[in-house]
Amino acid sequence: MSFIIRQLTKRADGGDIIRTRTLVQAEISIGRGTDCDIQLPDLAVMLRHARLVRIAANRVSIETTGGVPVEVGGKFVTRADLDLGDAPTVDIGPFRLSLSAGEDGAVAITAERVIPPIETADAGQEVSIFSLAGAMPTRRRLAWAGALVVLIGLFLIPLLHFIGESRAILPKAMLAEAARPVTPGQAFGDGRLHAPTARPAAGGGFAPDEVWSTGALSNAHASLSNNCGACHTQAFVSVTDSACEACHTKSALPDHAAPARLTRGRQPETGVMAAAHSAFNLPAGRCTSCHKEHEGEATVLTVAEQFCTDCHGGLKGRLPDTAVADVPGWARHPDFRATLVATPSLDQPVFARTALAGARERSGLIYPHDIHQSATNAVANMAQKQGLKRASDGSLPCAYCHVPDADKLRFKPIDMEANCGACHDLAFARDGDTLRTLPHGKPAQVAGIIRDFYLSQAVAPRAGVQRIAFERRPPGRMVELEARQLQLASIGDAQGRAKAAVVGVFTGKGLCTDCHVISDTGAADITRRFAIAPVTINDHYLPQGRFPHGKHQSYDGKTGEAACVACHTGIMKSRAATDVNIPGVANCRECHGAPAKALLANIAKAGDSCETCHGYHDGVVPPGRALPAGHGGPARVASATRQRPRQAGFGG
Repeated sequence: MSFIIRQLTKRADGGDIIRTRTLVQAEISIGRGTDCDIQLPDLAVMLRHARLVRIAANRVSIETTGGVPVEVGGKFVTRADLDLGDAPTVDIGPFRLSLSAGEDGAVAITAERVIPPIETADAGQEVSIFSLAGAMPTRRRLAWAGALVVLIGLFLIPLLHFIGESRAILPKAMLAEAARPVTPGQAFGDGRLHAPTARPAAGGGFAPDEVWSTGALSNAHASLSNNCGACHTQAFVSVTDSACEACHTKSALPDHAAPARLTRGRQPETGVMAAAHSAFNLPAGRCTSCHKEHEGEATVLTVAEQFCTDCHGGLKGRLPDTAVADVPGWARHPDFRATLVATPSLDQPVFARTALAGARERSGLIYPHDIHQSATNAVANMAQKQGLKRASDGSLPCAYCHVPDADKLRFKPIDMEANCGACHDLAFARDGDTLRTLPHGKPAQVAGIIRDFYLSQAVAPRAGVQRIAFERRPPGRMVELEARQLQLASIGDAQGRAKAAVVGVFTGKGLCTDCHVISDTGAADITRRFAIAPVTINDHYLPQGRFPHGKHQSYDGKTGEAACVACHTGIMKSRAATDVNIPGVANCRECHGAPAKALLANIAKAGDSCETCHGYHDGVVPPGRALPAGHGGPARVASATRQRPRQAGFGG
């Protein structure tokens, strides 16, 4: 069974175009759809309008499939049987199907448009029938209306509000917080900057100029959400440094270095970015060059590492006189240079920056770490008898002398009475229930107290007064010796005994000479004869770096004392206070920037960005410390009050 289909269309010049094809199948489909065997492209025809089936020789049946009738012999029907010998026709919309018997028993079908297109809806009219063009403004009018809405609602109204707004009033709490200098631990500790907890936005409701905002403010500036004029002081002008400094004063956030040297040391901009910044008056080195706002809750405090390495990677090429080493990145970071005590002094100690390799420090103190770290010698035995805190191996722990500060970032200053007095007792006599002790660090007073003690015994001897000797004595003779020492025959005898006792205190073993360098001036006045070399204990070896000890309580599986010794490896063998037991950069790389040691380990490596250890607004000249020459003033001498530098709270 086959069908021969001829479709006639008209050319523009009136001629006919005939397309003929043969389908070998039992039935054919008729409709507007492109999947129909006979496609009649007109909206009056359904997508699948009818089907034609051959039911016998020279007989076919047509049946509608969508319920819309077709016209056969002048009648509208939904089904009809047709005899091909009668040359029947079927009208569907503007089309007519003429049926006849074809060659070899095939059914011949000729489809053509019998109603001219001029009398029916053209393609444009058909689209307009189903459009809203008649009920809506034209697209041109809609475009103009939208442009006016944007111009008025998003530009003119916000601009008028911004211009007419009174001077911005900054929150008092925010001003107080911004004016406070950076405190230890506020921004550092784990290698990332921490934004303060978000504060509620200021009252006042919605402001029209907020539509210009490109995003939410950071937590640090959340209280300015409805106060655009606090930062954007001029319309169409980028935020200036003066707007930032209205809150962040230089006393709280000082310059990284002298402004003139910062300008010379900065890598010059080139190319498109330089042209754009020049055209829009955006000079390099502004606050907003680093601190970006409207980009999230904590982004204003986040600075890319490239910001540091762009300058410090080739700083010597732009500042030949600088002593700051080039640092292109953590992997090529030079070894540390420690700031050491060069000349100890009670009020004017001098510091010098020195490479760690072979470095020696002149603190003026005599202190062997190895003796105090032993678990088997007299120090450990004394610690046990005194009931002092001890390490797991029985030795005196590091934390006995190095007591963490409140923030666990660095350590409290070493104090003789608190850290040494339990073992190094300064008591010299017992008067009944009263224990007489010598003052530490005051040689003239020590000599005067001893002299007065013997003179008082010579003038008005009292029973029950016992002299405590510092030197070692044979067992069993203590009472005899003490009694003999206090048998004074005259004032001259008392003076001689007092002089001998003073000499013994300052020159004998077991007291001052164990820790201090004593000089004998030879003065006749016993109170002026001996002097103690000044001592300056370093409180920050790496003032340009920040090291939170509280976050380094473990190292490679070790904790407590073992973790301390794992970094400060020379402590157990250090026999002199001149040793500098500060680890180098290679020790830090064991954790910072190193890959995890275990395969498929889920513990992330420690931070290795610049901000992990360094700050930016630390000031040009921290008091009491020597900065590299050419990068701020040469603070070679500490202040007379020995104020600790602002970085001192970070350890290192």
